[in-house]
Amino acid sequence: MRSFILLVSIILAGVELHAQAPFTIQLEEVTAGGLPGVQSFAWGQDSAHRILIIAGRTDGLHRRQPFASFDVAGRNGTLYVLDTTGALLASRDLGTDLNLDEREQLSSTNPEFIQRGNTLYFMGGYGYRSSVSDHSTFDRLLAIDVNETVQQVLSNQSVNAHVRSLTDTLFAVTGGYVGLLNDTFYLVGGQYFHGRYNPMGPTHGPGFTQRYTNAIRTFNLSDDGTALTLSNVNETRDAQDLHRRDYNLAAQIFP
Repeated sequence: MRSFILLVSIILAGVELHAQAPFTIQLEEVTAGGLPGVQSFAWGQDSAHRILIIAGRTDGLHRRQPFASFDVAGRNGTLYVLDTTGALLASRDLGTDLNLDEREQLSSTNPEFIQRGNTLYFMGGYGYRSSVSDHSTFDRLLAIDVNETVQQVLSNQSVNAHVRSLTDTLFAVTGGYVGLLNDTFYLVGGQYFHGRYNPMGPTHGPGFTQRYTNAIRTFNLSDDGTALTLSNVNETRDAQDLHRRDYNLAAQIFP
């Protein structure tokens, strides 16, 4: 719980931090009641600076037995809205909102996500998928209107009208990271994982399929508020340097 609040504080503080040397950073713990423990989630911010929390896990580190790892009971199927102090303003269980596969994707773990303007683009993620009767990686991008979704959560109303989707195997990634530069999206690293996790490997027990992307996937996304159109898809592969998942990605300016 403390690490979650600290993360939010660092993110918000970073918006106002100007890199003028010398400078100092001070961290202050904020205690807020009513918040769940949640990890590996996605988040966006509306025009009133309220924070929307989506997806992730509520059970901490996943169990290592195939029958219990990433179980349905530990997924986060609730949308949360916080204010900038970390106080919980409202929550809404997804319930019957959206179709089942979209609802399950918004309960997944380790999705890729990035916000452009008012739209949060939510990609991939891993979790139970009823359509394949197994745990798998979702092959979809969801475009979420953050302002309207926050309002719906605050009034406890359906978010159906404010989430749009685009299905493509390009987005079937979990544990990667997405960046945005000059209207080009960079989907970096991550993996495709199908089946139940087993620390003994893919040929033990129920078995699983694991494929690292080993790639940077770039694409443009045209979004007029109704239709989503994918274009200029390219891939740069490097099995050594891009064989990555569950890491941090940051922009760097070279000379």
